[in-house]
Order: sequence, then C-alpha cells, then structure tokens
Amino acid sequence: MKISTASLDWKSESPHSNQYEDIYFNPEDGISESFYVFLEANKSPQLFKESHDACITIAETGFGTGLNFILTASEWLKHSPKQSKLKYISVEKFPLSRSDLQKALKQWPQFQEISIAILEQYPCPQAGYHTITINHSHIELLLMFGDAAESYSRLNAKVDAWYLDGFAPSKNPDMWSPELFREIARLSKPGTTFSTFTAAGIVKRGLRDVGFDVRKQKGFGRKREMLVGTFVENQAPKTIDKPWFELPASAKPKGVTIIGGGLSGCLTAQALAERGVKVTLLEQENQLATGGSGNPQGALYAKLPVKQTTQGELHLSGFLYSVNMLKRLDPEESFWSQCGVMQLATSDKELARQNNLIEQETYPQELVSLKGAEELSEIANTSVNFDGLFFPSAGWVSPRALCEHFVDHPNISVVQQQVNDLSFAEGHWQLATKSGEFLSASHVVICNAEMANQFNQTDHLPLKTIRGQVSITQAKATNNQLNSVVCGDGYISPAHNQQYCFGATYDLQGKERNVTQDDHESNLEKLSKVLPDIHADLAAESNDLQGRTAFRCSTPDYMPIVGPAPVQDQFIETFAQLRKDRKWHFENAKAEHHPNLYVNTGHGSKGLITCPISAELLASMICDEPLPLPKDVIDAINPARFIIKKLIKQTI
Repeated sequence: MKISTASLDWKSESPHSNQYEDIYFNPEDGISESFYVFLEANKSPQLFKESHDACITIAETGFGTGLNFILTASEWLKHSPKQSKLKYISVEKFPLSRSDLQKALKQWPQFQEISIAILEQYPCPQAGYHTITINHSHIELLLMFGDAAESYSRLNAKVDAWYLDGFAPSKNPDMWSPELFREIARLSKPGTTFSTFTAAGIVKRGLRDVGFDVRKQKGFGRKREMLVGTFVENQAPKTIDKPWFELPASAKPKGVTIIGGGLSGCLTAQALAERGVKVTLLEQENQLATGGSGNPQGALYAKLPVKQTTQGELHLSGFLYSVNMLKRLDPEESFWSQCGVMQLATSDKELARQNNLIEQETYPQELVSLKGAEELSEIANTSVNFDGLFFPSAGWVSPRALCEHFVDHPNISVVQQQVNDLSFAEGHWQLATKSGEFLSASHVVICNAEMANQFNQTDHLPLKTIRGQVSITQAKATNNQLNSVVCGDGYISPAHNQQYCFGATYDLQGKERNVTQDDHESNLEKLSKVLPDIHADLAAESNDLQGRTAFRCSTPDYMPIVGPAPVQDQFIETFAQLRKDRKWHFENAKAEHHPNLYVNTGHGSKGLITCPISAELLASMICDEPLPLPKDVIDAINPARFIIKKLIKQTI
C-alpha cells in the first residue's frame, strides 16, 4: 500500500503538521525536552550501560523527524558494551518525505553521522516494515509505515521501554486507542517501562486497563505533568490464533554450525557473526556458492503484484533490505551495480497488468514507473522493443562475490565438509560427515538448498529443483554497451569483468547438468525478442558462448522455508483435529520443534531479495531479538506450514 507523506508548514525552520495542526518537537529546546521526557524518564542511559551482550529493545509511537531515535542511538554509542545491540522500533502513518526529513535533521549537526545513515537508507513511502542499520548492525531501526495499532499487531518482539510519542491525544485521538494499548501490553513484559509527554486521562486509563502501573511526574519546562510507568501484568487472557506457528523460546548462543555455503548459508553466517556469535560454515565443495548461487550475475529486483499479497510483501521488503545492505557494504559497487532494472511487457496481458499496477498507485513512483520503449532505449543505451516497468534503485549482484565478502569475518570459520546425518543427544547435535568424523554443535542451521530434506528431521519438506542455464560471452569494444538490467522472458545484465551473462532457461523437468547448445539458442531467442541490437552482436559469436547450469531450489508455493524445524509426528498428533475442523481452537497446544535446529532454503530464483532478509530474520529468532518482518509474513515461510496444509487437506 502506498503511504501519503506528511503535509508540513515550516515555521522558523521547525516543521508543523497540517494533518494534525501540531508541532513535531519543541522549537525552543527540542533536544532537552525529548531527552527528559523519553530517555531520562525510562532510565535509558542506565539500561544501556547494564546491557552487557544483550539486545535492548526500545519501541516508539510516532517517528516524526527521528529526534528520539537519534538521541537514543547517540546515547547507546556512548554507553553500551561492544557486543550489545539496540533495536529501536517506531511507526509513522504519515512519514516525512526524504527532502523534509533532510531539512529537519540539519537542525542538529551534532548528530550528523547518524542523520546521514538514516537518510541514506530512508525508505520510500511504502507501507510495511523497513530496516535501517547503523554502526555495523549494532543499532537497527525497524521503521513501520502505517497505522500504529495495526503495525504493532503484526510485530513479534519483547519491548524494554516505550516512548509514547506522537501528536497530542486531542489532536490525534485515533492513534491513542484501546487497540494500541492492548498491543503495547502484548509486546511488554514485567518491568517494561513507558513514558509520554501527555497526562491525558484517556492515556492514563488506557494503560492502566492493560496492566501498567501509571504515575504522574513533573513535565518538561512549563508543562505541569507527564505520565510514566511500569508494566505489571497483562489483564487480558493470552490467546494464540495459530499455535502451530508459535516460535520456540531461544537465547543467544555462543556458537552456531551452518550446513551449506550458498547465499542463504553465507548471509545467515554473517548475520549471526555480527551479533558476536561464532559460526562454523560447512560447505561440501572446495569453494562457496557452487550451486544456484554461483552465477556470475543475478538480477536484483522484485516482480510486484498489482494488489499486495503476502508473497509480494516479502519480496518487496526483501528487495528494499537487500538494496540498503549492498549500499552499506559496497558503496564503490565492486560486486553489484545499482544500474536500474527494466521489466518489459512482452505480451498484451503483461502490458495490461503493468498499466493496472501503475493506475492503482499501489507503489510510489520513486520505486517503480511505467516507461515507453523509446525512453527505455535511452536508459539501456540500446534499442528496446517493448514498453515496461523501470526500477531505478534495482540492479545486478555477483552472488559468489557477495558470499565471499560475507564470510570474511573473524567470527566465521569455513570448513570443507559434507554432512550426511544429524542426531541429537545430551543437549547437542551430532553431525556425521562423509569423511567419518562426528562434529558437535549446540545450534544448527540447514542451508544446503535441495539437499535440506536429506535428514530425518527435515525429510517432510517438499523441495523441488528447477534447472536453469545461463549463457556467458565476452563483451567486445564493438558491441553495444548495455547500461541497465533488462528482464523479459529472460534477463541480461550490463557487462561485468568484460563479460555478458544472460538467460536463463527454466526447466521444471530437466536433470541435465551439462551446458547445452540448445539452451544457448533458447537464451539467444529470448534476447532477440527484446534487445535486437544486443542480440545481433552476441548471436554472431554464438559458437563461442560459454555457460553455466544450476538447479534452483524451490517449494510448492514458491515461498522460501525459513524458521525452526518442526517435529512432524508431534505436529500431526497435536493438531490432528484440523483434519475435521480447520477453525478448531486449540487450548494449551504447544508446537514441538527439534531443539535449536533451523532451516533456511527454497529461495528459488529470488535468493538475492529473500536470502538477506531471511538471514536477518533467522539470526533474530536464534538470538531472541525482535523480528524484522510482520508475523503473517513469517508464518507464510514457516517450515511447519506444509504439515498444517496436509492436515487441513486430509492428506497426512
């Protein structure tokens, strides 16, 4: 869903909301007021000093100009231990535009470094969850665009302190609702604190009703009173809508062993290593990314649905996350390029779909726009035969180079080893290897693509392979020089290391591992349809084409499998009533999982946009941190979903 940005009136360089007819911060001394009302009242600096290696979670209602976050991040950098982590969660229904935010942040030059990091990663006005990472992942801002109560209802987290900001209840009564107070209580734990600038009765009563001990204290400056308090207990009974998707309790481990050295394995390793976890990465081949992650280049973009779907939300969130990650990691663009991606409408049906997508205004123009063939030809620097969508922030990535970059970390050890069997005994996993060795690990993540279901614990996962071949050729000086990734029935990227990589075939039945001339011809035929001049150059050298064949690992619903590994027999026994009634209410039912065993696979051809966010999700699960995706999206990729679907369909 497209989000409307804030309508502002600037008064003496301070923003004033036209929607709510209220100020964003005290124009006289906004920093002191925010520090007093939110940081001091919640004892945040003291909390940071005592965090040790834990993750501290601050949640806020009303991101506004980001002042509260900037002050909190600044204090965190002053006081927190090296291995601790700050997760700051905020929500905004009418976010500032990038230009307005930049103007607001200029007022606080002492926080320039943090402000620049925010602006570089600030999301386009698109509903959903957006992650901004600062200071090598030791500070993460989860910024949710949308209604406060709805956004928090989709969150999986335990909050240490609440900054109840936002416009005054008299100006914005819809936000200060019973629904929001219930979500605040759900996400709190005994001892969770809150503070707010207001002393309004609706806020005081609302928080008391859901289990907070609420007190008044002196407000800032001329303001007489404000509210503070501590969560005691949730008065409402806890109900679990889908107990089969409840995640097991976890605590940050000292070490994790990962099976598989492709994109999912390497990115999961890096996400854990950045949290101070020692990672052993097991790869059976003598180099990383030899399977589906091994192509020289891959297109980085999301094919967006006209109306938002769970899959579409995952792909868009993942795409935006990947772009921000790559901009941070490789600003020189040595192993990726933000050259833009065009998705051509090669049929009347696809053109109608694209027109509908733009007419619905589902997505902001800075994310995607519809352009004619002539304009796309200018962008691509070669003749383009079709109209299509253009994604200016998209591009291409070299997956293997990305993998190699990620594992170059002091907390990651790469070991060439093939694992044949898993067993659990005395609190540890025993990994039986092909060489006859037995490795021990407290936590294991299975990331070895289509081989992820080779183990007894995961043999119920319905994985399938899809054969694909790309064609590779030298880019000569006389060739047309392509400036953008072009996707039609296949794709081609601008030359990298003086080579063009294009394709790819999509063969659901193919098992051939060799590169074939027939597939080269198929790739050239697809290219001829969309880029005639590029095709003419490359077809002249068709006998010199090189190539690579790999097998994408996919699933029946084309969604990845990310999360804890369920115990199939226990799931069937516990949730057997679903065979008779899919709406059955299970009381005190517990989803059983194999202890500290996780899966990250099934990314198909979307690995560049789903692997990074999935790695962050999995690392957050394992380390007991707030999760970076909405709960319904997390449920949609839960490994247990296939067991539940079979129970409902009575096929198991």
